[in-house]
Amino acid sequence: MPIVFKTPEEKYIRSYWETLGEICAEGKYLALSEPFPYDVTVGFMKKIIDEKIPAVFVIDTENDRCIGWCDAVSADGKTGKLGMGILRPYREKGIGTKLLEAVKDRCAKNGYERIELKVWKSNIRAIHLYEKTGFVKTDEDKDTFTMSLELKN
Repeated sequence: MPIVFKTPEEKYIRSYWETLGEICAEGKYLALSEPFPYDVTVGFMKKIIDEKIPAVFVIDTENDRCIGWCDAVSADGKTGKLGMGILRPYREKGIGTKLLEAVKDRCAKNGYERIELKVWKSNIRAIHLYEKTGFVKTDEDKDTFTMSLELKN
């Protein structure tokens, strides 16, 4: 499974949306149970591309298909809200760690001071990944942890 990390490109939006749908359907990693409508997804990804928002696609080069992503959208220019996902066959191969590191670097270059995320308490694998890459638990509710990472600029 040869993969590369790429800045999002329009040609991968459809496969990104399909990947998002597959992960939503698993029902245990994302807050969504199904992806946003395709036209909404296209608008969101074009904004990420046009505004150079920190984001990375994982591309399976054999199939020229997006099989994972990580992005950090910021409302205030200082704190990025992290979202990520990787298709099941590509998990447990170190891709998540490399993907997070790539987005952390892009966030720092964009002047972000911090990255935050929410993760289901039941998602032990993701919590381990986030802690391994420097995130700490900063809050919790009944079902989720909020985790954050302070960036050094």
